[in-house]
Amino acid sequence: MAKGKYEEWLEPENLVLLHGWKMQGLTDEQIADKIGIAHRTFERWKADHSQIRQAIKGGKQVANFVIENELYKKAKSGNVTAMIFYLKNNYRDKYTDDATDPRLRTAQIRKAKAEADIMEAKAKRETNDDGTDNINVNIVMPNSSEEQSDNE
Repeated sequence: MAKGKYEEWLEPENLVLLHGWKMQGLTDEQIADKIGIAHRTFERWKADHSQIRQAIKGGKQVANFVIENELYKKAKSGNVTAMIFYLKNNYRDKYTDDATDPRLRTAQIRKAKAEADIMEAKAKRETNDDGTDNINVNIVMPNSSEEQSDNE
């Protein structure tokens, strides 16, 4: 296909083409290559022209629906892998491989944030007139309702 300006890609037949390419699973980079433009130009076209953006979005939605429907059919027919995938993605709280206790996960997150604060403080260390370092670290640890009941 010849290199095109965005105006020609606003024509209904070309919007259908964009929609179809996205529906077939082409990436934005592949679509830009088919049009004969740089990927960044295509991103700009999508940002500037709602018709192009909607054609791409619509094609992706149709493709996602088709795939979801096929996955659902396979899960219903007894495909264990499809069942597991479906449940893990639609019921994440109930079906997850993460066996970490939620309280431990919360503690790990707080620890990582505290370590990040310490590293940031070290990076901002001040030097006193006598050549010694002066480091002030303020760490605020939020109390969860579970911690408060444990401490009582």
